[in-house]
Amino acid sequence: MGMLHGLEDAAGRVRPFPNAPRTLDLDLVAMDDLRRETSPILPHPRAHLRRFVLQPLADVWPGWPHPVLGRTVEDLLAELPTADPPVPIED
Repeated sequence: MGMLHGLEDAAGRVRPFPNAPRTLDLDLVAMDDLRRETSPILPHPRAHLRRFVLQPLADVWPGWPHPVLGRTVEDLLAELPTADPPVPIED
């Protein structure tokens, strides 16, 4: 996580308070079929609910199988609404 925070900081991200608006937010979504229950949790616990995460993932890793749900990124995308609903900002 330190490396991702370093990239965010270099791009000008500031953290004045928890869940503050962000200029850049980098998250680790998945690493092959790795499952982790500790930080960083892998795969990202809400990735399968977010089109803005899954669409680029499908572009760079077509056929990616979600290691917990056992379904491909394309299957997960097919179940989502066309546009993502607003998502609360979380760290």
